[in-house]
Amino acid sequence: MDKGIYVTTSGSLAQERMMDIITNNLANMNTHGYKADRLLFSSYMQKSLNQPVNPPTPEEIKKGFFTKGGDETAYMMGSQTYTDFSQGALQATSSPFDIALDGDGFIAVQTPEGERYTRGGNFKVSAEGELVTSDGYPVLDEGNATINIGADNFAIQEDGSVVANAKDVLAKIKVVNFPDKGVLQKTGRGLYQTNDAALAEPSTALVKQGYLEGSNINPVVEMTRMITAMRTYEAFQKSIHSHDDMTQRLINDVAKP
Repeated sequence: MDKGIYVTTSGSLAQERMMDIITNNLANMNTHGYKADRLLFSSYMQKSLNQPVNPPTPEEIKKGFFTKGGDETAYMMGSQTYTDFSQGALQATSSPFDIALDGDGFIAVQTPEGERYTRGGNFKVSAEGELVTSDGYPVLDEGNATINIGADNFAIQEDGSVVANAKDVLAKIKVVNFPDKGVLQKTGRGLYQTNDAALAEPSTALVKQGYLEGSNINPVVEMTRMITAMRTYEAFQKSIHSHDDMTQRLINDVAKP
């Protein structure tokens, strides 16, 4: 089969993946603290090894795997997804339990799977009086203990200190930063994990009580990217049909007496 079909198919699949990522970004546009995902494209150069042509199948293209052989041919693939950790806009609220970070950093919380990190600060108080996330995961202090508010009259200072009755320091929220944010993986529900918590460093981000960080999604930018991806996808599809028509004509011409 004409390798051109495989080249254009790889491009189509890469654009499909791009559209999936953009759709997810737009779906989380109103999720507090959400960070946009991005896709890096790369090409795989199939080297000529003086052996029979053996182009990759669509399944191999999806996996990013390509068999070698035949003439030198470039295949497109979405090689890596990364997260854009740029700051989202701070939105004032009327709740003392809402917290936003102004700067690089993450709030540490305890989940059944272990310590996780979040930028989504729409917290609440549990029945036990602990400061927890909207999903009920306890917020941790710098000693990795849960934080018991214990009083209605409390304030959270910009350094993360939780103060009751304007004088009693109850705890200090654990806010950490990862200089290499590539070690973080999204686990869903606005949480991140890392395989090496030792890479965490103290954060200099300001803790802003009564604020929530909006997502860093720009809908205009995302829609522009989606339109570009759709048009590119359509161009690849037209190319596939052209290859198919050309092949069919060649077959018909050969079959003529």
